[in-house]
Amino acid sequence: MMRTSDNDLLMLISEGDRQAFRELYLYYTPILYPFIKSLCNDDALCEDIVQEVFVKLWENRQKLVNIQQVKPYLFKAAKNRFLNELRKQQNELTFIKNSSHKEIETETPEQQLTFKEGMRLGDEALSRLSPQKRIIVTLSTRENLSLDEISQRVGSSKNVVKKLLYQGLATMRKYEFIKYLKNWLF
Repeated sequence: MMRTSDNDLLMLISEGDRQAFRELYLYYTPILYPFIKSLCNDDALCEDIVQEVFVKLWENRQKLVNIQQVKPYLFKAAKNRFLNELRKQQNELTFIKNSSHKEIETETPEQQLTFKEGMRLGDEALSRLSPQKRIIVTLSTRENLSLDEISQRVGSSKNVVKKLLYQGLATMRKYEFIKYLKNWLF
């Protein structure tokens, strides 16, 4: 059976054809997933990004007739979504860094306990990282070094440092969340 061309699929999708959308999704998901996986090596995030790319595609289906080439468009959308996720994590990290410098004395005992528990979980999660990721995450979060500075210190390229930092933070977030849930559920 011959596959419908990408441009024909886009035309059908722009008219609301769900079957055409399904065909495009099934064809490009196995192509996009490894690309995103090469950027972040986080299965859950990869799945989320691919799903979000296709959700946005469906939500903006009326504009699809303007797309000339589907594959480059999807790859760029996936890459942009990944970069947005990195920025979001960097903003969260900055917020955490700034929050940790506040005086705990002005907080309630409950807030102090929550902060201390969060720090304990963070330290525990950090200890579970590989030595290289632990060093990179520590240099970024506790010494507030830039990617360039970390790269120079550890002797790796900026891209490797960025990737390991992202992976380390993602692993820590997962571990902290699971540990947090276990503490509250049991």
